[in-house]
Amino acid sequence: MGWGGFATEGTTPIVFVQGRMNSDSYVDVLADNLLPEAPLITSADYLFQQDNASLHVSQTLKSWFRANFVKLIDWPDKSPDLNPMENLCCILAHEVYKNGTRYQNKQELMSAIGKARKKFPGTF
Repeated sequence: MGWGGFATEGTTPIVFVQGRMNSDSYVDVLADNLLPEAPLITSADYLFQQDNASLHVSQTLKSWFRANFVKLIDWPDKSPDLNPMENLCCILAHEVYKNGTRYQNKQELMSAIGKARKKFPGTF
């Protein structure tokens, strides 16, 4: 699984998580990536947007967001078409799999994702 973000002034790194993501591993990803990267790519009073996947709305995450003063956008259920990250991931997937490219293993795929990401400017 991968995690990444973007804002008005740039993007976060793409982070790959081994195994299944749970509330604790998601908190680790956010603590290690969102908190240090957000000030570099957006204003101090940013709003964080994510969908309503059960992982994203767990009590663990709600508590972490409150403790770290991360303000969330209320997001409607079942609305992937409104999610800008879904659209960005689709663009990235088109680049990664263009011409029917197939990958032999996870490492090749992760490398291709990293290379494809570098083809896009820092801001979208």
